[in-house]
Amino acid sequence: MIEAIKRSLYRLRPTLLGRRQLLRQLRRGDRFVTQHRVRSLCRTVTASDRLAVTRVLGRYKMYVDPSDYAISVHLMFDGFWELWLTEEIARIVTPGMVVADVGANLGYFSLLMADLVGPSGKVLAFEPNPQVAALLRRSLHANGFEPVVALEPEPLTGVSGESVTLYCNPEQAGGAFITTETHRHYGLAVPLTTRRFDDHPDAMRVAFAKIDAEGSEPVIWDGMEKMLAGDALRAVALEWCTCRYADPAGFLDRMLAPGFSLSRIDPNDGVVPLTRQQMLDAPVDEEWLLLLRR
Repeated sequence: MIEAIKRSLYRLRPTLLGRRQLLRQLRRGDRFVTQHRVRSLCRTVTASDRLAVTRVLGRYKMYVDPSDYAISVHLMFDGFWELWLTEEIARIVTPGMVVADVGANLGYFSLLMADLVGPSGKVLAFEPNPQVAALLRRSLHANGFEPVVALEPEPLTGVSGESVTLYCNPEQAGGAFITTETHRHYGLAVPLTTRRFDDHPDAMRVAFAKIDAEGSEPVIWDGMEKMLAGDALRAVALEWCTCRYADPAGFLDRMLAPGFSLSRIDPNDGVVPLTRQQMLDAPVDEEWLLLLRR
């Protein structure tokens, strides 16, 4: 009888004790232990050549596209993505917060943040690519996070109500761009209407935002004027690549103007303080994950 109870508890461990242990490990940055544990719990079931469900972070059921070579392959084999950012989000996001995942993609960070904010919080997940958003919607349903996460289809820019075309790479979940020429060869062109971030009804409550939008970060920032002038937004994690921006120095100055400190989240060294000049002197094609805090 006792052994049967032990076996039952062991089967439940990934969803009960395992969840609490995992979040503690993420906050401590115990990466070796986390990677080993998450990989050992990773399982993938393939439904078709374009649909599979995998277990990520030892906890969440996540729908992915097996033909996606950018992100899905890593989630299917490892069960995690960018652990350095995963760890920092686990430290920043707390129960009851309103947070945003701009460029939510398949929803890996949206699922984590939904778990962290709990039923009293809210996640705004902005993902304009309809194919990717459909997978994210399945994942939200599978994990019971639909009441917590608002899936928003509009691309964020500095102007609401503008008609644009989103060009999507069907073999790369993150390969979607609002552009006029460069990516017209992509197989999927989606007509959309833009939105300013601070026009969202919950924008002024957002305390943390993760922004990863394939070079659209400056125009997204343009649409955050009211949020940046308010008090709620305390931290932003933003992907930076100098070569993607027409005026990198100007964009950097606009980011720092609301009183943010500047750091980057290094894969090995964690949060490392930066100066403005270090940013501008970096190789132009090097991608950095910035952390802005105030």
